Amino acid sequence: MCSKQQLLFLLFLFPLSMWAQNWNISATVVDTSATPLSGTTIMLLQAQDSVLHTFGLSNADGSFNMKPIPPGNYLIQLSYLGYHKYVKALELGSEGGEMALGTIEMLPEGIVLEEVTIKGEVAPILIKGDTVEYNANAFGTQANDAVEDLLRKLPGIQVERDGSIRAHGKKVEKVLVEGKEFFGDDPKIATKNLPADAVDRVQVFDKKSEMAEFTGIDDGQEQKTINLALKEDKKKGVFGNITGGYGTEGRYSGKVNLNRFSSKLQFSALGMYNNINQQGFSVDEFMDFMGGIQGLMAMSGGGGGGSMRISLDPGQMGLPISNGLGTGFTDTGAGGMNFSYDFSKNTRLNMSYFYNGIENTSTRERIRQSIIPGSSYTSTENSDQVSRNDNHRINLSFRHKIDSSQQLIFRGSGRLMDSKSVFNSLNETRTIEQIIENSNARSNEVLRDLIGGNGRLSYRKRFRKAGRNISASLFASANDQIQMARLNSISQFLPGDPTKFFADSLDQQQDQSNQQLNYEATFSYIEPFGKGRYAGVHYTHSNYGTEVDRDVIDLLPEERRNLQLSNHYRRDYLYDRAGLSLRINRKKWQASSRLDLQQASLNGELISFSDTIRREFKSFLPSLYFSYDIGSAAQSIDLRYETSLRPPNIQQLQPIIDNTDPINVYQGNPDLLAEYRHSANLQFNFYNQFSFTSLFAFVSASMVQNQISQARTIDSLFRQVVMPINVDQGYDVTGNISFGTPLRFIKSRINLESRVIYSRTTLFINDIANDLDRTTETIEISLENRKKDKIDIAIGADLSFSQTRYSVSTNLNQNYLNQRYFLDISFQPNDKWSMKTGFDYAVYAGDAFQKQESIPLWQASLSRFILKNQRGEIKLSAFDLLNQNVGFSRTSEYNYLQEDRVLSLARYFLLSFTYNLSAIGGARPGGFQFIAR
Repeated sequence: MCSKQQLLFLLFLFPLSMWAQNWNISATVVDTSATPLSGTTIMLLQAQDSVLHTFGLSNADGSFNMKPIPPGNYLIQLSYLGYHKYVKALELGSEGGEMALGTIEMLPEGIVLEEVTIKGEVAPILIKGDTVEYNANAFGTQANDAVEDLLRKLPGIQVERDGSIRAHGKKVEKVLVEGKEFFGDDPKIATKNLPADAVDRVQVFDKKSEMAEFTGIDDGQEQKTINLALKEDKKKGVFGNITGGYGTEGRYSGKVNLNRFSSKLQFSALGMYNNINQQGFSVDEFMDFMGGIQGLMAMSGGGGGGSMRISLDPGQMGLPISNGLGTGFTDTGAGGMNFSYDFSKNTRLNMSYFYNGIENTSTRERIRQSIIPGSSYTSTENSDQVSRNDNHRINLSFRHKIDSSQQLIFRGSGRLMDSKSVFNSLNETRTIEQIIENSNARSNEVLRDLIGGNGRLSYRKRFRKAGRNISASLFASANDQIQMARLNSISQFLPGDPTKFFADSLDQQQDQSNQQLNYEATFSYIEPFGKGRYAGVHYTHSNYGTEVDRDVIDLLPEERRNLQLSNHYRRDYLYDRAGLSLRINRKKWQASSRLDLQQASLNGELISFSDTIRREFKSFLPSLYFSYDIGSAAQSIDLRYETSLRPPNIQQLQPIIDNTDPINVYQGNPDLLAEYRHSANLQFNFYNQFSFTSLFAFVSASMVQNQISQARTIDSLFRQVVMPINVDQGYDVTGNISFGTPLRFIKSRINLESRVIYSRTTLFINDIANDLDRTTETIEISLENRKKDKIDIAIGADLSFSQTRYSVSTNLNQNYLNQRYFLDISFQPNDKWSMKTGFDYAVYAGDAFQKQESIPLWQASLSRFILKNQRGEIKLSAFDLLNQNVGFSRTSEYNYLQEDRVLSLARYFLLSFTYNLSAIGGARPGGFQFIAR
């Protein structure tokens, strides 16, 4: 049965533009010998201002059909390499209907044309095979705009508020600069930091895997990719920008971005220093930092699914991920360099280096309502946390083409990190009658150092017989981590009853070393048999080794080693996998299958207890893949089925108690089995190049045998012990549909997305087995104007409704709703001024929580461009104008509901100046103008 949200979404799927009487424009393109010209670029432009209305390319037989086209005056332009452009004016009346242009003959460039003159033309879009190429000069940007501002103006490309990019209906996973990697695989680093006026052309295509590019055998692995081709004058000097700002409340911010490119060299340097919660280069870097204090997060009970934290996106902030209004108060110093050099046409080196220095201070208030069979209790916690992290990372990529048939690739990375975290908290647990059952005061300090690295060397060779090839690779990684923690805790139980009251204290030093050494060797051989058919043999040998030495010292009443909590543990997960594969490639479809036999062994040694853990896993791992192109690669159906085996990790296997939080302890389980997962994914992708309409839908499902779940034991004093256990099986299903299309009658674009996530697992609460069903339904809608020369407006909302259901303990059932509404406006009246504002309104509601919470966040900025070619920008920014920002999250997890409120950076004003090193030469060319004779 459809929910109201889903029904609303389905109603919106009917384009409102269908209410008008539209036109269909059709023709066939040929050369002077009547040979069809497949792949001719067709553009339809508005006659009054030459604004691009739609574009596409002709089919294999030279035909094309544009629809639906609303009434109006247009210019249709056809272009094909080596031929004169064809331009014709079209007047489409209000009655609608068919306009058949018949056969259009393209004339070779050697023929002189007199009937049409094209003045000041800059062709905005060219389609070259599978690549759509945008001419950046045809889309106006301001002097200090970043590449993502340029992308927002390109038809067929959407830039989300978090900086993620969709091109032609698919998520962009890689952004290259001059065909080379730029600071690794994070697309946002290039789009948020490179200046827009350095870009000559934006090329969008589906990048095949490295193996497919080398062998010429399409393996179905593709990434939507953007390549930024730079202007020639930007390859002759340094370009970029420098920004410095100071504001109220002692807030400051500084950033630098310098780039140098040539035919062989690519060098970029980025840096930042601020105390406005701009926290680094990428989400991955920040998550590395958070992983560094994983133990400390466990102390405070953090994490869990279903949480939602609101932070304002002030836009145009460049490098960081949190954009100024994240949780707590953060000071950041960060820098990075990217270096790429072509020693020859066969040899290329790419290196990048990051440094992140982050210090975060937060004050948190937490309320957790836990439910056990027949009762419930509430825990409140007030905590302060100070964290400091220094993280160095270097990445290296080396490619060498030995000869025309052999290739050698090395990829590696190294990492050095140290962190310090101090955590203090006060916690109380009350019964449903508000009687205090226990209280706990903690003061913990954690120091952590980590050094590690990894590398993979790959060799590939093609043979004379087309399609025959071999590949081999060696991988190794090593990490050495040392953690020292000082834990202080005082717990009181039944303080309201003097006859039963007792207390417990903890003063411990916990030192732990964690060493990992992993290696893997792979080999594959592919043999063609018949046209487009290939068989393969594959083998992998791998070992993942971990050794943990945990030493716990009780400091009171006297210093002594705690033998129950100390442990020296070694684990090796070794597997051999061998298999056969079959692939068939046809023009319209591809299919492949693979069957592997994996023999794995898990060997653990509890050195401190003179005990061993032995597990053997023998499994068949089949996989299937099928893809079918419906008309073109932009319209396809993909089906994928895979199986995998996942062993338990070292923390889950250790039979040692983690007493970091004495009220909530964790104990490993050495009897755990590996999970066996079946995963299936069905995906449909549709993109109409003439109407700019996209429809992307997928459904994925997985079934896990021997799923690792949790057993929670809660005693009468509400002390909790959590242990991982295996359950028979678990399920999860995800369905998603996203739709976008222009609403031409209001010159806007609408984007809609609906998503449903369902999961089922079994967990135990006080030995009672409950089937836990979770469902989350989300609907998102946004509307934005298409013509962005002067004004850019985006408005939207997303609603997320979550349900949790228990098969036995129905009193644990939970419902809650999260809502978010936003409005972003950017106004550029001329090349001297720019104004931006954004408003977010978050609402948290539902019967699972006591009250509804709402958080309004408003930001704005005013910019004045000065100096020659607008090289300088003076900007006044206002953040959280309503002074309402707070780090807020709600979580529904297992048997509890949790609400967090964190004191965070609120209202301040910042005055900044940016100097643009890339504004070289005269004014940028504008659009294009057609004059018919």
